[in-house]
Amino acid sequence: MKRFQFLIVCMTACSLQASAGDALLERALKVQKKIDQLDRNPAFLQEAFDLVEAYEQKAGPLFMTGKTKNGFSRQPKKGLELEYAMFAVQQGILDHAYTPDSLKQNRRMLDGAAFETAAYFPGAVQAPKDPNKTHSAKINASQPTAWGAPVSGRDNPVLRPTGCYLAPGCIAEVAVPRSMVNKGYAIRVGAHSWDLKKKNVIKRLDRVSLVFPITGNRTLIANPLGGGIYLEVPYEADAGVVTVQLRNVVRSPFFSAKSFDRTTSNDWKKQQKLQAPWADFETDKFMMQVPTAWIQDLDDPERLMHDWDLAMDAVSELFGRPLVRSKTVLYLQADVTMRGNANFPGYPQSNYPYNPHNPAQCRHDWMIKGPQYANWTVFHEVGHSQFCSKFRGEVEALVNLPHVAVMNRKFDWSLDQAFGSAINNMKHLSLDEVAVMWMVTENFRQGNEMNHSNRPGDEFKYQHRGFGKYVEIANLFGWEALGRFWHADSENWKPGDKVPQNNDPVDDRILRLSKAAGADLTPLIHFWGIQPENPKALAKAMRKEGLEPSRKIYDRLQHYKTLIPMDHAGFKAHTDTVYPKGLGKPKNPNYGTGWYAVWLPKYDETHGEAAQAVLEEMVELYFGK
Repeated sequence: MKRFQFLIVCMTACSLQASAGDALLERALKVQKKIDQLDRNPAFLQEAFDLVEAYEQKAGPLFMTGKTKNGFSRQPKKGLELEYAMFAVQQGILDHAYTPDSLKQNRRMLDGAAFETAAYFPGAVQAPKDPNKTHSAKINASQPTAWGAPVSGRDNPVLRPTGCYLAPGCIAEVAVPRSMVNKGYAIRVGAHSWDLKKKNVIKRLDRVSLVFPITGNRTLIANPLGGGIYLEVPYEADAGVVTVQLRNVVRSPFFSAKSFDRTTSNDWKKQQKLQAPWADFETDKFMMQVPTAWIQDLDDPERLMHDWDLAMDAVSELFGRPLVRSKTVLYLQADVTMRGNANFPGYPQSNYPYNPHNPAQCRHDWMIKGPQYANWTVFHEVGHSQFCSKFRGEVEALVNLPHVAVMNRKFDWSLDQAFGSAINNMKHLSLDEVAVMWMVTENFRQGNEMNHSNRPGDEFKYQHRGFGKYVEIANLFGWEALGRFWHADSENWKPGDKVPQNNDPVDDRILRLSKAAGADLTPLIHFWGIQPENPKALAKAMRKEGLEPSRKIYDRLQHYKTLIPMDHAGFKAHTDTVYPKGLGKPKNPNYGTGWYAVWLPKYDETHGEAAQAVLEEMVELYFGK
C-alpha cells in the first residue's frame, strides 16, 4: 500500500513538473511572436524577463542544465522544445531590449536584469562595491587611412580595450571627450562579436556583444551577460590618444605594450589577481583575449608581446607594408567554438575553442607561450587576411608563406624547418624533398604545369610544392626580394583595382617578381609548375629591363636533377622521408598518401629518366648547352 502511495506521489510530481514546463513553453512561444516589440513595450519587456527568471528557477540557466550543458543541435530535437524557445527569447532580449533608446526608457527595469547563463559564458563577475568609482583608460582613438592595397577588414572599426569589465545586469556610464561625439565612435560590451547563427551546434547565444553609439559625452551601456568594454574607432578617425572614464565597472586583466601606455611588471602582478573572466593583451601590432584562468602562471607578458610583435613584423615585411598599421596585423580570440565550419581569417581570428565549464583547461597554450609555438593554421589564416596577389591556383598555397617568414626570420628556425612546418607541422620536409615531391609527378615528367584544378589531384592547395617557388626566391635572393615585390603591388594599387588578385596575369607577375629579385626568374617559376604564356615576349621584356637568368638558378636546377629518384628503391626512400610513419590506410588515390600508395609499386627507372630529361630540356631552354 505504501509503495502504491509513493508511486502516486511521484506521478503527481512529474505531472506537475510537466504542467509547469508546458506553461513555460506556452509563455515562451507567446513572447517569441512579438519579440521585436521589446524595446517599445515596457510591460511586455517585464513579461520577457519574468519568463527568463521562471525558466532559470525551474530548469536552471541555459547551457548549464542536463539538456543543454554540452550544447544542443540547431536542428530542432524532440524533448527540447522549451530550451529552443528560451534560447530564442533570451537572444531576442539581447537583440531588441538593449538599444540606446530602450536603455534610457527602461532603465529601472534593465538595472540589475541579468541572465544566469552569464556564469557559463562569457563568465560572471561581481558588481563593483562602489558603483560611483571612476576608472580611466588611455586609448588610441585614431585609425588613420591604411597605406597600400586593402587587406581584410580595412574599412571596419578597430577595437580598443579599456581594461574594464561590465558585471551582468549592471548599467554603466562611459564618458569621452566632446571631440568624439557623433563621429562614428561606439562602445562595445562583450569582445565576442561573431554571430554564430550558422553553427550546427548551439553552444552559446549566437550574438552576445552589444554596441552603443557615442552620441553624447556620456554613454549608458548594459548587457545581461556582462562583458569586456571596448571603444570602437571608425576608419579614418583622428581623435588621437584620449582618456575615457568609466563608472559602475570593474577592472579586468589588461597587459598593454602600446607605444604610449605600457603595463609594468608590478602592475601585471596586480592584474593577474583581478576576477574578471577575460584578459586583454594589446600592442600597436597585435591583440588578443584569453580566459583569465589561462594567465595565472604567465610571468613574462612583456616577452610574450615582444615575440608576437616580432611575428607581426615578419608578416608586414614580407608583404612590404608598414610595421605599424592602422589596425593590428592579427587579433586573436578564444570562444566556445570555432566561428565557422573550418579555420577562417577575421577580426578577430576566432578558431580556438575553450571549455567555459572548465576555463582553466587551456587547449591553446601557444597563445600565451608565443607565436613560435602556434599551429600552422594561425599564420595560414593571416596569409588569407593580407589579400596579396597570387598566380592562379595559389589561393590555398601561398597563404602558408607567412609562417615560413615568421619562423625563419624572427625565431631562427632553419629555412627547411620553417618551410616544412608551414603545413601540417611537417618539420621533416626540406625544400629539396618538396622539389622531389613535384618532380616525381606525371605532370612534371610530361613537361606539364602543376595541376590547379581545385579538384582531387590539385597539386597546389594545402601543399608545400604549391608555394615552393617563393621559398626558393627567399633562399636564393633573400626575403627582401619578396618584400619589394608586394610593396610595389601596394604602391601601384589604385582605388577601384580588383582586390584580392588571385589570378595575377602570369607573364606580368613573373616580370614583376624578377624586377624585385634583380634576375630573370622565369626558369625558376617554370620549374615550380608555372610556365610563361608568351615566352618570346616575356624574354624580350626581361632583356629590356636588363634582367638575365641567374647562375644561382642554374646551379639550383642542376642540384634538383641529382635529387630525382632513379628507380623503385629511390622512390621508396623518398616516400619514407615524406611519410616516415608509413602510408596507413590511403583513401583518395589522387593526392597525399593515396597517390604515393598507387605509385610506390609502379615507379621505376623509366620514370626517373623521364623526369631528368624534362629538367635537362628546361636548363637548355633557358641557359643553352
